[in-house]
Amino acid sequence: MKKYNKSLVFSLFAIIGILIFSACSSDSSERDAADAASAIIEGNEKIVAFGHISAMNILNHADYKSIPKVNTILGSVLGNWKRGLEIDKPIYYALEAPFGHDGTPETVYAIINIKNQDSLASIISEMGYALDKDGDISYHQEDDVTFGIRNKLLIVISKPGDYDGKTKMKEAFALTEGDLSEGKTADIVAQTGDIVSGIDVARLLHTSNTELEILPAEKKEHLDELVEDAYIKTVVNFTDGMATIESDNLFSEDLKDELFFKDNNGKMLVSQLGGGDPWMGVAMNLDLRKGESFLNDYLPTAQKRLTEDFPGEVKFALLALGQNPLSKLFSGHAGMVLKGDPQSAMGMELEYNSYLGLGPKGDLLQKMMDDQFSALAEKKGDTYVMGDLTVKSTKNGIFASSGKKTGGKLSLPPYAKHFGEDSFSLFIAFEKMDVKSLELEDAAKVIEILQYVTVNANRDGSKIVIAAKKKHVNILKQVTDFYANQIMDKMDAMGV
Repeated sequence: MKKYNKSLVFSLFAIIGILIFSACSSDSSERDAADAASAIIEGNEKIVAFGHISAMNILNHADYKSIPKVNTILGSVLGNWKRGLEIDKPIYYALEAPFGHDGTPETVYAIINIKNQDSLASIISEMGYALDKDGDISYHQEDDVTFGIRNKLLIVISKPGDYDGKTKMKEAFALTEGDLSEGKTADIVAQTGDIVSGIDVARLLHTSNTELEILPAEKKEHLDELVEDAYIKTVVNFTDGMATIESDNLFSEDLKDELFFKDNNGKMLVSQLGGGDPWMGVAMNLDLRKGESFLNDYLPTAQKRLTEDFPGEVKFALLALGQNPLSKLFSGHAGMVLKGDPQSAMGMELEYNSYLGLGPKGDLLQKMMDDQFSALAEKKGDTYVMGDLTVKSTKNGIFASSGKKTGGKLSLPPYAKHFGEDSFSLFIAFEKMDVKSLELEDAAKVIEILQYVTVNANRDGSKIVIAAKKKHVNILKQVTDFYANQIMDKMDAMGV
């Protein structure tokens, strides 16, 4: 019995040892695109944004095969690429900082799974590209784009200016063999969605803002602690009748507490916006004191840029108020709704209600307003009247309106029932607009198919919803059909 137990124990240890050895000795050069992207993100600290795009999902949502002539061209191209690449799987990307003034990243990486290397090489050859060889990497550089092939991976690098594509490609493939990302980065890479993106806030802050280098050591250390392991995850999905863009602020509670978010405001702000049947609205509930303090502590130059376009009188007033002047002038609550005839609103007759909340020193703004309006408008109590425009100033804020039905309660559409409750909210009711009469540019006329757009943002993230009038057809197909019909109509008009 003892001999049996010893044999069993020895066998178990042998099996465990073999498994560990196999795991440790697995060939990391055989990784797929997901793991390769994960390793590149982990190994390159200049990468601040990353994610993946399900290109074939998006094309299928758009039902490209049903578009005249497009399927003939695109279908043939996709058929060729399918022989060499796994284009049914996501294409992974990583963006390297710093970003240029136009938003261009220092380097863009795209990582794609290869289905058949020989077929891929044949396709590339048919395109007129000759592949160079460096060890087990085949590569080609064309101006600012370099693509490389090794085993199961195709990596495409785009980098502005002159650079050594071979060296850059070798570095990229070397990174794919490093440690995989963990934690939030790994979760974002594994996230499903038509488009998925992640932003590493700490890396973004440290690669794009040299202002941090002049901060006192204790403030820099505290900021580093706040943004450590902070990410923004965004997922885009295209479904029947709707597109959604959802972002999650994967921040610590300490970081959220130091930012300007001010949520769960109920109907407080909406109650200040009068009545009527609005077709558009925008509302903000911000903690200006926290926002100013954060900028003062960590990004003082940004605060100067924030106020540099203010009128001279306002700048002087801000200077006289000392520290945190914006929160002394304003409460952080502001909103506006557009109502009446949307077609007229696009012209000269604008009907709206608006509210600007005032802070403890808001009387300075009231005095400025009195100076501006006293010679132009008739004053009735605390209200100035100029034709259809009325401006009412109270201790709590300034209410301005133009048009009919300024009093009472707002009649909000059901999809905007929480308007004004979050830190930021917006809605546009396209269904109430005579879009065809607005004489928009062709590219903008697609709003004819839309019912509404809503935007809501709070300390935990944001959500944008774009809803079409048709609810049982994928919104991308509806958009594609709209533009395809637009093109066909033009061709018919030209007799093509």
